[in-house]
Amino acid sequence: MDEELQEAIEQRVSDFKHTFKGGGPNKRTYDYLAKFCFKHQSTFDASSQSTSDFNEGSRFVILEIDKWLDFDFSKK
Repeated sequence: MDEELQEAIEQRVSDFKHTFKGGGPNKRTYDYLAKFCFKHQSTFDASSQSTSDFNEGSRFVILEIDKWLDFDFSKK
């Protein structure tokens, strides 16, 4: 990985951790997004495929946040 890309990734990881890790408003915001984005629940809606698709798109948001919060530099 080139140095510029490495620095950009390190900055992104730092930004996500600064925004969502810790207590107080950071944790409350993350917890709200986790619930709103279906982190621990099904995205399936038996009555509407488009609603299921929309819900799955919402879930992708919290999974992307988690990816950056859990990013492990030793695996890259």
